[in-house]
Amino acid sequence: MMKPILFLLLFMAGNTAWPDAQTNGLQVDVERDGRVYAFSASFNTPLTKCAAYRFLTDYEVARKMPGVIELLANRQSDNKVKIDFTAEESILFFHVRLHSVMENTEKPFDGVSFTQLSGDLKMFQGDWKVEQDLQGSTLRVKGLLERDTRIPLFIVDYFVKNSLTKKFSAIAELAEKQKDMPFTDCAD
Repeated sequence: MMKPILFLLLFMAGNTAWPDAQTNGLQVDVERDGRVYAFSASFNTPLTKCAAYRFLTDYEVARKMPGVIELLANRQSDNKVKIDFTAEESILFFHVRLHSVMENTEKPFDGVSFTQLSGDLKMFQGDWKVEQDLQGSTLRVKGLLERDTRIPLFIVDYFVKNSLTKKFSAIAELAEKQKDMPFTDCAD
């Protein structure tokens, strides 16, 4: 019973300092319908559209996310990647290590769709979109997640809503750090 909620908390909570969400225009919205959470987020990045897409599909960079201790990316085809990851986090008084297997479908250079194949959530799926703008690009994500727990929803609501902002802020910070990295296969 505790493992699924802890995975949710693990995936969405971190214990490091996070950048100010306003510096990159980060916007996060979470709504719950029954047991399913719909989330969306967007943030600005100085990366070109091609570089932002390369950032989303750079699974080495994903290893730098807070809590990720192991991540194996196995290309299944030209546009499908299976990602097997283990994450560890201290949440409240708990120290947990959890595992998930995801499938990413890459859509050059527009975005990435993802879905959980197995793991501690009943469902986790969504889409990243890359939109070019005058200062670089905007990354947008929309998705659904359903947890598998008997813990009261008001407790889960608190962690989901507050922790998604931290997680997407970390992603935005990693994207910002990539601005000086050369992406040799980008023509833009």
